[in-house]
Amino acid sequence: MRANPGGRLAALRFAAAVLGVTASLIACGSQEENPAGNTVPTADTPQADIARTFDIGDGRQMYLECRGARSRDDEVPTVVLVPGAVAAADTWSEVADQSGDMVPSGSAVYPEVGAFTRVCSYDRPGTARAGDEFTPSTPVSQPTDPERDTADLHALLTAAEVPGPYVLVGWSYGGPIARVYAGTHPDETAGLVLVDGMSEFLENELTPAEFSVFLRMNELDNERRTAQWADVEQLDPAAIFPQLRAAPPVPDVPVVVLSGDTFDPDAFRARLPADAPADYPEVFWRAQLASQDSLALLFPGAQHITKTNSGHNIHNESPQLVVDAIREVVTAAGG
Repeated sequence: MRANPGGRLAALRFAAAVLGVTASLIACGSQEENPAGNTVPTADTPQADIARTFDIGDGRQMYLECRGARSRDDEVPTVVLVPGAVAAADTWSEVADQSGDMVPSGSAVYPEVGAFTRVCSYDRPGTARAGDEFTPSTPVSQPTDPERDTADLHALLTAAEVPGPYVLVGWSYGGPIARVYAGTHPDETAGLVLVDGMSEFLENELTPAEFSVFLRMNELDNERRTAQWADVEQLDPAAIFPQLRAAPPVPDVPVVVLSGDTFDPDAFRARLPADAPADYPEVFWRAQLASQDSLALLFPGAQHITKTNSGHNIHNESPQLVVDAIREVVTAAGG
């Protein structure tokens, strides 16, 4: 929900409405065109890396990449990284450099987590990778919503035979997907990490007039994205927030909530409608901070990390914080 201080797709991929991986990994094939050395993990090949698309039914393909050691009988959970809006799997393999640009790094979340457990991420339909490369995941109608994306993620993990239980790590719009997945599939969920996750409590902190400005800003974000990619992922918070309120509760599992603590009002103002009140960035920021507090209180016993020295992209700006939170939840969940 915060502005990206810079870097590729700053206006388009800002995860944004609310609010890479190395070349060998971002390369993918169809279900039949499996890159050399990438195989579906089995009990005999628990450490095999994968980076390819899978058939999830109805003629659709979705891209998934996994790395790290975990056998089917291992009690250590598999970590599933859920990107934010328009962001593809490679966002978890990048860090922000001194200029704010996103660059692939061995210290990013995906490779670091892969050093201690199995970790996977994926491209939802309509997402974009480094260099403005559009995902090979089959396009679908837009806007999307957490219930549909939860069903897609479940179908993908099933098709790829990714062993559970899962620690779900959701950044931005990935937060609602992780929450709905956990509530819908509690037996598959071992823990939850929300990385500046989109929160329905934001609406509670804004007046109806202020919320209408927020919705219009998201419409403008969608228009800017579709000008570049006709099939790009789009969000509608007016539909997402009711789904979150109606979703089954997250099971009693370890939860860590990380919230951004820096904000660029000028970058945010550039996304606003021309008739937005002059003080709207400040109004939004107060509401955002309060909504993150309410989000953390939703999970009894959750740890809420508010000193992140980061904006919205905590996983890129302070990746070690996210890695440590994931490790803590994996350990508490039985790892």
